[in-house]
Amino acid sequence: MRNLISANFNRLFKSRLFWILAAATLIYSAWATYDGAKKLVADAEHYFSAVSERFCFDHGPVVLMILPVFISLYLGTEFSDGTMRNKITVGNRRGKIYLADFLAAAGGSLVICAAWHIGAMSALPVLGVWKIGIAGWLLSVIKSMLFCAAFSAVLCLVSHIVTNKAAVAIIEIMLALAMILAGSLLYNLLMEPETVSSGVEIIADDDGNTVMKPLSPHPNADYIAEPGRTACKRVLNALPSGQAILLANIADSDDEQLDMQAYSFCASACIIAACTALGAAAFGRKDLK
Repeated sequence: MRNLISANFNRLFKSRLFWILAAATLIYSAWATYDGAKKLVADAEHYFSAVSERFCFDHGPVVLMILPVFISLYLGTEFSDGTMRNKITVGNRRGKIYLADFLAAAGGSLVICAAWHIGAMSALPVLGVWKIGIAGWLLSVIKSMLFCAAFSAVLCLVSHIVTNKAAVAIIEIMLALAMILAGSLLYNLLMEPETVSSGVEIIADDDGNTVMKPLSPHPNADYIAEPGRTACKRVLNALPSGQAILLANIADSDDEQLDMQAYSFCASACIIAACTALGAAAFGRKDLK
């Protein structure tokens, strides 16, 4: 097992693709965060909302789109080059091979996640330290590391079921896109207000001046009431993409109960455990031609 893990990480750290993706994440995060912070400071109207966390956690969905590219090509190479068959031929058990592959994929994902957060520190010289404090920042970083590891577990499962290198890349990228769209849809629905106003009425006051009077609010048809609201919150906080979207909107959410941090931690751990167990079982029965 130790030899498998060592060989996987050795190949990982020699991978040009891996380092290119990590460097691209670092550069993009640093540039986008700094640029956004500078523009917000220059906008006097919105300067009241100028806090570092408004930009430091924006790029979780971008990272989730990078991970399928990295994992599909990294693991797909093992099947296309015959490395996987050689590992089995020399007597390695499939369960150990799968676990070693997942650890390497998760390890690479965490490096890319770290590159995101290191780059995002470019907001600090402009906006100062995070309003949520060091402890809040650390919890948010841990949350991002967990949902990256959880998504890596999902991608590792897919990579060991669909062994065609080209096909698995397309499937995993489409899966990431679908999960991000689902998370965005859920978040937007949960952010719908319970009541909405249909507009304003223009009337004349006692002095003859024209004024605008808001019309009486009415129930919002798009608002999700209980018990569906709690169910949607749990799904949003369980999905890696949902957690990424919540983290990206950490400075804007008005619903303090929307972000269920402890639940998200447990959900990510459960996804890792379930996908690893399911993937090891499926890979153990797969016919490698």
